[in-house]
This record gives sequence, structure tokens and C-alpha cells, in this order.
Amino acid sequence: MTASLYFAHVTDIHITDRRETWSTLGEEAPHLFRVCVEQLNRLEELDFVLITGDVLDMATPSELERFLAVLSELRKPWHFTPGNHDGFIDPDRPTAYKPHEAVPLIDPRMASPTPEAQRAYWSRSIRPGVRLIGLDSRLPDNWNGEINAAQLAWLEAELRACHDELVIVGVHHPLHRLGPHNTRPWWSNFICDNGAEVERVLGQHPGVKLVLAGHHHANQIRRRGGRLHVNTAALTGYPCTYRLIRMTPRSSGWRIQIESRPVADEALRKKAYDALIHSKTAHRFNPDDPSSWAAFCEGRIEDQTFEGELS
Repeated sequence: MTASLYFAHVTDIHITDRRETWSTLGEEAPHLFRVCVEQLNRLEELDFVLITGDVLDMATPSELERFLAVLSELRKPWHFTPGNHDGFIDPDRPTAYKPHEAVPLIDPRMASPTPEAQRAYWSRSIRPGVRLIGLDSRLPDNWNGEINAAQLAWLEAELRACHDELVIVGVHHPLHRLGPHNTRPWWSNFICDNGAEVERVLGQHPGVKLVLAGHHHANQIRRRGGRLHVNTAALTGYPCTYRLIRMTPRSSGWRIQIESRPVADEALRKKAYDALIHSKTAHRFNPDDPSSWAAFCEGRIEDQTFEGELS
């Protein structure tokens, strides 16, 4: 029987040249990421770290340099799926790396084939009986996401080939709506456009037990079919947390334990909260009560921690 698996999910770090971006603490991002890395390095049992994109903001050389400087301190195996901010085409920032340039600089394992949008996907054996699949939900000209036909066909073939393994999937864009607001224009960009189609493929393979995503900057945990879908908030935006996940084999399936770990002290957490509730996004979410956006991002208690079994 496969041994217990213990790993971290980190997402939406947004190292940036700007003071704030997308309601995250841009100027504090390197510090918060370093706190995260220091915490992870102290976990002797930790098997790996999964980072699901938006590690940069405008993909400038200085952002990349600062991200890699902290990442180099991580003493655990790590895996990366790209987000829509990991490469930028902006005439106002001529030095910014284009998406296909930024991704292999972040993770050299993704240098070939040239990682244009929809091409930076991969499948890796973590240990005998455990497979980690990274999907590329980026689009070349927008910040919404999808999994195109070629990638979906590859996913189907890959899942057939590893039918007897535990499969964990990482992707930047959530595959399902996190709330009714995602049915509205603009808010729909936070969700993978054809997530239902991707879920249909995943649902045909009972070995897929966990789907991990970011992008929405919100904590949420949902059972969907025989899988657990875990969306994690931005590391550098309120509530400034990442996930620790333990999967333990049982005769009837898998026992899964999830906790959220903070990286901000009380002062920084308050600063992150204030930045969030005064953001345009919060007022777009609920102009009468912007604090409800902070509550949504933090998630309910059952979105922050989980303990249960999947058969």
C-alpha cells in the first residue's frame, strides 16, 4: 500500500514592482514568500511543494530575480503550473518577459516544447503509485482560462495510462464556480471556461482524488464526485495563507487532512485586510459591504480546514 503523502499548496505569490496588485501586498511579497519557505523547510516529513501560478505580476526581470532568489532557499522538491501573470505582453513594459519566455526561466523543466499558452502541461511520478499532473489553463490574450482540445486529449490518454495510481491535479484556474458571482461578466474570468468538460474527463478516472487551484484568491474546499477540489487564497493577499495536505491510505480509500498556515503576523494581516476591503474588486463584489469579499477570500471554517475520507 502507498505510504502517507504530505505536501504543500502555494499559489498567487504576485512578486511585483508595484506596491499593491490585485489586492495583494506587493511590497511585502518577497518577505511573505520567504516566511513560507522557511516554514516549509522546517517540515521534515514534507514530500513536495505545488505552486499553482501567478508567482510574478508583470513578469519583469526584477520580479523574476526576486522570486528566484527566495525560491532558491526552498529545500524541498517543488512543482509549478503557470498562471496568467507568469509572462506579460504590455507595450508599457517592454522589458517584461513574454509568457513563453518567463515560464522556462521560472522552471527550466518546462523549456521544451516552447511553453506557449496551453502547452506548459506535464505529468510526473512523485513516487510509485502516486502521480502529479500539472495543467496549463492560460490563454494567450486574456486572463480567463481553459483547457483546449489538444491538452484535454493528452489528459485523457495520461489518465488511462496511470489508471492504477493515485492522481493529484494542479491547475491555475478553478474548474468550477466558487459562487454565484462567477456567472456574471468579468467574474467569469476567474473560472476555467470549460471546467465542466475537464471535470467530465476527471470523473471517468476514479484514481483522481484531488484538484488544486488558485487564481480566484479565495479559500474553498468542495467534494465534487469522488474528488476533493481545493482552491487556495493568494499567499500575499488576505488571509495570507497556504495549505498543508496529508493523504493517508485506508482500506476503503484515502483519508485527507488539510490545514491553512498563515505567513503574516498580526500587523501584516491587518494591512492585507485593509488593502482587500478597499480594493476595486471588493467593491465590485459587494458595493454595500466590501468586507464580504474579505470573508469570501478567507472562506468558511470548512474552507480553511478539512478532515475526511474519499473512497
